[in-house]
Amino acid sequence: MNKHYRSAHDLIASITELLSSKSTDSPQDTLEKVLKQLHSGRGYFWIGIYLAAGDKVVRQCYRGPEPPCHSFALGVGNVGTAGQTGVLKVIPDVSADPTYSMCFRETKSEIVLPIKVGSRILGVIDVESDRLDAFSSQERVLLQQVAERLARFLTTDQGKRLSRKAREQAKAEQAQSQPHKPPQSAHAGLTRAAAGEHSTR
Repeated sequence: MNKHYRSAHDLIASITELLSSKSTDSPQDTLEKVLKQLHSGRGYFWIGIYLAAGDKVVRQCYRGPEPPCHSFALGVGNVGTAGQTGVLKVIPDVSADPTYSMCFRETKSEIVLPIKVGSRILGVIDVESDRLDAFSSQERVLLQQVAERLARFLTTDQGKRLSRKAREQAKAEQAQSQPHKPPQSAHAGLTRAAAGEHSTR
């Protein structure tokens, strides 16, 4: 057993305190601490939090290997689908799941959980394991409780700042992906205007 293993009860108590405290930590640091406790305390291969940003969910923080997948369009992959439908999904064997988008070769099972308030989806928790069928009913209950507490945190002033940052980041990425049109030179504009004037004579 992982020497840092912590019970679900212990983790929930600690995470609840982290997310409800009036500490001077930035909201980003708070999320990082939540993930650190879950990653080490439950021995997950990888865990990340994605925040809703327009038509995609954008990764806000993670623990584990550096992933190539920074964001998912809504409806794409299990993370994007959870961000669109708001439905929890457990994948006992990712090799048998047609929706799974591979980020790591080591991943054998996965669970995705929406972070939501009512029907409003604020983000997604993605947890991946290097073992088949790694997410028991106890693990699901633990992660659902974490998702509920994260949802409450994201509706606070601190949490709203994180959501705004995710939306701004998504807009910046979209702007960068657009083909760049060189600015029209003043000379070219004058030449076309002169040509138009000449044709009307």
